[in-house]
Amino acid sequence: MDTLKLHKGGRLSLPQDMLDSHHWHAGTEFTVEDRPEGLLLRPLQQRPKRGREKTPGHSAGDGSSGCDRALADAMRDRYARLGH
Repeated sequence: MDTLKLHKGGRLSLPQDMLDSHHWHAGTEFTVEDRPEGLLLRPLQQRPKRGREKTPGHSAGDGSSGCDRALADAMRDRYARLGH
């Protein structure tokens, strides 16, 4: 599990391997949801480029990401272990 440090102005830097695995780059926009167990970040749905094939198992425009559930589960487990 990686840890992050809050910088001036409320900035967080995510580990590069995490950015790469989710294909996030500078300028990627996220929604943030305040939950009892912590914050949940979700990237905004990006418009597919012309000529780009759909990824199997992904419906364009459904607004979901397979990592959302895993992230929420991991956050819940971590906070449960910390006694929150």
